[in-house]
Amino acid sequence: MRIRVVLMMAAGLLMAAETASACNRCHRNPCVVAKPAYECVTEMVPYTVYKKQWRTEYETVSKTVMKRVPVTNYVERQRVVCKPVCETIDVPVQRVVCKPIQETEYVTQNVTVCKPVQEVQAVTSYCLQPTTQLVTVPARRCFLHHKSDCAPCKVIEKTCYTKVPVVQNVTVTRMVPEVHTQTVPVVRTRMVQEVVNEVRKVTQTRMVQEVVVDRVPVTTWTCVPEVVTKQVPRRVCEVVPVTCYKKVVRKVPVACPAPVVYAAPVQYVAPSPQASPQATPQASAQG
Repeated sequence: MRIRVVLMMAAGLLMAAETASACNRCHRNPCVVAKPAYECVTEMVPYTVYKKQWRTEYETVSKTVMKRVPVTNYVERQRVVCKPVCETIDVPVQRVVCKPIQETEYVTQNVTVCKPVQEVQAVTSYCLQPTTQLVTVPARRCFLHHKSDCAPCKVIEKTCYTKVPVVQNVTVTRMVPEVHTQTVPVVRTRMVQEVVNEVRKVTQTRMVQEVVVDRVPVTTWTCVPEVVTKQVPRRVCEVVPVTCYKKVVRKVPVACPAPVVYAAPVQYVAPSPQASPQATPQASAQG
């Protein structure tokens, strides 16, 4: 069963290959339709045409023309001008000045002066002088009865300090005011008016007439000949060859290719299921 399916698939592939290789017009293999021996080819053929072409040329032309030229002349003219003049003059001036005057006067004045005076004064001072006295002191207490009656009293020496007055002479200085009379100079200033004569500088301005000469320009026009050169354009016609191209269709012989010969397809016969298993490998080997 499996071998039959394989053979059927192989036959289908061969049929598909045969159909694909057939001609599209006659649907046969090989093609039966006759092919043309010539084919049309389009070419661009050059040819020459003469055309007119214009160009511009410039010609130099000289011409004499009259040109207006300004001429400037200067003319002297007088005019009167008022000019300010500054002058400095001396003017006497009187002014009142307050002048200080100092006067010295002697005045008697009482001046209090403190004069030192020394005095001796007795000054009493106290000093501590040591003295020795006998003092009766009870003995220590008995250790057994803890009473002071067991031991007798004791006499000891005691040092005491006693204030003793001491008189000393001290010198004391004190200031005693005294009044003295002296003469003191006193300066007094008083203002006294005084007239002072001065000379001041005064500037005066006055107008003075002055004659001024001016140069006035006067312009006149004059015609002067002048040579002018110009470029005059001129058109010139020329015949120029121009190359053009035109389309030309011509037939060219075509070489026919050799016909293609295809082999006839091989037909496979499916074996019967009753065939021996030995015949199957042979059939597959032939295929």
